[in-house]
Amino acid sequence: MIPFYERSINIDAGNKCTLECAACSRQRYRKLGKTIPGDDLTPKQFDKLTDYFKKVSFCGTFSDPIFNPHFIDILKICKKKNIKTEISSAASQRPIKWYKRAFETYDKAKWVFGIDGLPKDSHKYRIHQNGEYLFDIMLMAKYQNIPVVWQYIVFDYNKDDLEEAKKLAKLHKIRMQIIFSNRNVDTFKVKSDEIKNIDDNQVEKIISKKESNSKILYTSKNISSKKINKFNPKCLLTSRDLSFSNTGHIMPCCWLNTRYSEKGISNLFDNKHHIDNNTVEEIINSKDWKDFFNILKNNSENAPFTCKSYCSNSIEDNPEETKIKI
Repeated sequence: MIPFYERSINIDAGNKCTLECAACSRQRYRKLGKTIPGDDLTPKQFDKLTDYFKKVSFCGTFSDPIFNPHFIDILKICKKKNIKTEISSAASQRPIKWYKRAFETYDKAKWVFGIDGLPKDSHKYRIHQNGEYLFDIMLMAKYQNIPVVWQYIVFDYNKDDLEEAKKLAKLHKIRMQIIFSNRNVDTFKVKSDEIKNIDDNQVEKIISKKESNSKILYTSKNISSKKINKFNPKCLLTSRDLSFSNTGHIMPCCWLNTRYSEKGISNLFDNKHHIDNNTVEEIINSKDWKDFFNILKNNSENAPFTCKSYCSNSIEDNPEETKIKI
């Protein structure tokens, strides 16, 4: 397994966001009538994390990092320690002067702006986003020599604008990150009758099924005489980022950040593993962490449902011709 210190850690810097993107965990919690969990990452916590990790990314499960009230101070730590930093942001409710200050604080940090479609249309998925304003912020960063990336998720409403967007990016010499999706904007909206009188685990299965699309879930219904699901945990086999949840806990990946009560994962959210109470080394060397990875390695039948859902490949049950579908 690739050592943890060689990986990046993805950080959910808080629990605040002004957007209502349909696929976001915030919307699942809202539909269930739950309070968004967690709190803001503090400079003290971040300093402790970056004593161990030298690469960080801010891409929230529940938050947009720009709303962390300590974010400028966090960027100061990045600069002081020369941390390789990537910031993913799609919200647009900060004033220009705040962005100027952020860019000046650490000019080596790379900003990934989520603007899905031409700027005038991106609010169709990123509800409440002012795409044209955010595009101007991205241009401002670019012309201040800040590394920027335009992330463009392709939906039905913006697929025909992709070539025009590419020309716009080329004009300003901005790198594009294009993510293809075969779903409509409404794909992730769970109907109220789907979540009525069912528990959280069933809701997770509904959401996971909607999220998966072409990916095959690890469930008995998918296993037939012709196809089987092979469990390939990415945290063991690749350099996949670790994750820091907005509850103050380090997770093996961001897919586990909302699975507080799931068997096999809940122990990692125990207060004894909170970053305020431990060093990073103490957390990842704890018995609960070792037990988690031991199950993935040696007893995969008992691996958490979430792990099987996201880290299983559907393959043909034919040793002479194996095809992987993801």
